[in-house]
Order: sequence, then C-alpha cells, then structure tokens
Amino acid sequence: MRIIACSLAAILLLVPAARAEISGGKVKIGVLTDLSGPYEQNSGAGSVEAAKMAAEEFGNKVNGMPIEIVAADHQNKPDVGASVARRWFDLEGVDAITDLVNSAVAFAALDVAKTKNKAVLLTSAGSADFTGKACAPDNSVHWVYDTYQMGNAIGQAVPQLGRRWFFIGADYVFGRALVDGASGGVTRHGGQVLGAVYHPLGASDFSSFVLQAQASKADVIGIANGGDDAINAVKSIREFGVIAAGQKVVPFGLDSLPAIRSTGLDLAQGMMYVTPWVPDLNAASKAFMAKFIERRKTAPSTFQVGTYSVVRSYLKAVEATNSDDPKTVIAKMREMPVDDAFAVGGKLRPDGRMVHDVYLVQIKSPAESRGDWDLLKLVATIPGDQAFRPLADGGCPALQR
Repeated sequence: MRIIACSLAAILLLVPAARAEISGGKVKIGVLTDLSGPYEQNSGAGSVEAAKMAAEEFGNKVNGMPIEIVAADHQNKPDVGASVARRWFDLEGVDAITDLVNSAVAFAALDVAKTKNKAVLLTSAGSADFTGKACAPDNSVHWVYDTYQMGNAIGQAVPQLGRRWFFIGADYVFGRALVDGASGGVTRHGGQVLGAVYHPLGASDFSSFVLQAQASKADVIGIANGGDDAINAVKSIREFGVIAAGQKVVPFGLDSLPAIRSTGLDLAQGMMYVTPWVPDLNAASKAFMAKFIERRKTAPSTFQVGTYSVVRSYLKAVEATNSDDPKTVIAKMREMPVDDAFAVGGKLRPDGRMVHDVYLVQIKSPAESRGDWDLLKLVATIPGDQAFRPLADGGCPALQR
C-alpha cells in the first residue's frame, strides 16, 4: 500500500510539471511594429494579420492551449519598444515578440528578452549584427533578410548594373548598416564606392541628397532606406531626371509590392533590387498571397509573409516540444526545414540566421504588367549560402565560448 501511495504521489508531482511547460496556459505572441509611421505599409497591421493567419493554421491552439496574437506600436523609438517588451513579458504573459521593423528598437527589445528568457522572432529589422556581435541564438532568430545579405547579393550584379556606386542612406542603425553591407558587396565584386550621404528618418525633401548623388557621376545610385523614405527618394530621383541622364538606381527599400504600387510603375519601372521573396515562388506563396489580398485588400510585403513564416515555424516547434522555453523551441526550429509560403528548403543556423534563396528582380513597365500586382520579373536566383554571410565570418560570441 505504501509503494502504491508513493507511486501515486510521484505521478501527481509529474503531471503539473508537464502541463506547466507552456507557461500561462496559452501561447502568446506579440507583434511589436510600426503602426503609425513610415514603415507601417510594409509591416504594421499587415504583419499583425500575417501572424494571425499563421495561428489560424493551427486552429488557434497548440496542444490544446490557445494561441493569442497581440500588437503594439513602438513608434520607432527604442525606449518605447523596450517598455512595451518589458510590460508584455512581465505582466501580460507574452512568450515571443516578432516583426520589430526598426533595428534600433529590435536591439532594445532583444536586450529585454535576454534578461527575461523570452524569444524574439526578427523579420523586418535588418542589421546583420543580430547574427554577429549581438547574436543571442538561445533567444532570437533572424528570418527574412539582413544588411550583409542585401549588399552581398546586389554586389553579384555589379557587372550588370555598373562598377561605380554612390549611396543615399537613412541616418540610423539600419541605413548605415545597409550602406556598409552594400559597400562591402560592391567592392568584393570589383566595384567602387564613390561616397554616401545620409538623410533623417521620415525626410520629406530629398532634393539635396539626390543632387549630391547626381553630382558624383556614379554609374549606380543605391537607395539604402525603407518605407515612405524609399518611395519619396525614388520620386525625387525621377523628378531630377537622374535615370534619364544614364545613372541606374537600386532602391533597396522598395522591396514590396505595396511600396512599388504606391510609387507607381511609371516612376519605378526598370529599377532592380534584391528581394528575399517573390510572390510566385510556389503554390503555398500564391495561396497565401490570394488569402492575404482577400483579407487586407492589398498584397503582402516581404516582411509580412516573413512574419507569417516565422510565427508558423515557432508554433510548429512549440507544438513539437510542448514548451515555450525559447532555448528549447529555437533548438527545435533548427531541426525543421522551412518549406512554406516564404521559403523553400530554408535552414535555421546555430547563430540564429535562417538561410534561404534570394532573388534579383526588375520592376516591370506599365506595358509589361498584366494585373494590379503583376509588378516584378525574375532576373536571377541567388542561393542562400552565397547570399548570406558565412557562419564562420559572423563572429557570434555565443558560438565561440
């Protein structure tokens, strides 16, 4: 009788422990994004919707536990982002934060996540340092793109685009990192960087920056910004006749169908850029795009389909491990190939970088387009292991211990 009682007591002790692996009785994911500023179109409410679409594929439950998606506006301010992250983790039971869009905000949120042992699923924040000197492979993944990849991939098109480059970049972490990454890619592939000029976030007048780029006599002007800044820069470049004068333009930040449509094919036609996603990648991407358009009345951006993908992969790992411990979940994510609407054959590396193919595309002319969202033509596919920084070159401190 005593043996039975002891065995029963042991079982009762084990049951609550098993149930407690998913903390708080639910899986809660926060989409921390720009809901009111220059990056809202490419992330914002669309990223929130994409995260919800991922949760719906699980019936909004994982192993019987409900999935909850919440959202907040970080206003592109690191202190605001850190404050929201701290409140979510401490008081509201959020297990993981995704999107972020602004690298400075993302660094602040990641610092909080590391102290609270939570997960950050980076999609739209681009600094390559997230898998380099600031890597946190037990707490974060970097899913969609980074500044090294953008520069390295575009560098491979130097023979086609031109050898002499000048950059117009956003004057904050992302813009400067993008210029640095692109400069490295250009020079590694035989090009020359003549200079760079930086504009404030949310600039309304790009005339002085465009004039400096025009005066450089560069073969190619790289626009290293995003959101509304990218659209306004392209419009200013057309107004000053830069392309008509023979200089080519690579708008790194004009990397979504909504942004191209907002700019207009008459202004953006012929420009080339590298993108982590193309809408006709496979049947899953076409289905996701159709469903997203039905719900949002606009096409998804690369960041938004990336947010769907990382949330889906995170939930698959939570389901497989029955845990929301970030180290456990991310370790499982590394075991699972990414085959979905965003990527085919993607692989999460030990430094947190998800490696996948990227694409060199050209924006169609109005005459070439056959529909509202038929805006791109594929020029080349760049294998992921050629586009992203090699693991050994990242300098992730956590992998050197």
